[in-house]
Amino acid sequence: MLRDLYKISATLFYILGTSFFIAYILYANLILGLWPSWWMQVADLPLILSAILYGGLSLYLSISKTEKPSTVAAVIIGVPLTALFIFLLLLNFWNVIF
Repeated sequence: MLRDLYKISATLFYILGTSFFIAYILYANLILGLWPSWWMQVADLPLILSAILYGGLSLYLSISKTEKPSTVAAVIIGVPLTALFIFLLLLNFWNVIF
């Protein structure tokens, strides 16, 4: 199941990352008005979440054995990545919260 989640997060990461690259090019060249800027403001959290999932699962799958899952490794990888996502979520909504 983790391999499937890894493949899904990798696909989403590459699609969203490419869309951000294209949106930035369009925004910098003043093409399509404010839509590229809107896309970069709206889809930043899904890109961050897919990047964290992709990176965390990549690290976990590279250090764990396939026969026996390691909960210690999952916690050691998952806790800092969850804290990083919460921190980036707070930065994103800082003006709304405070």
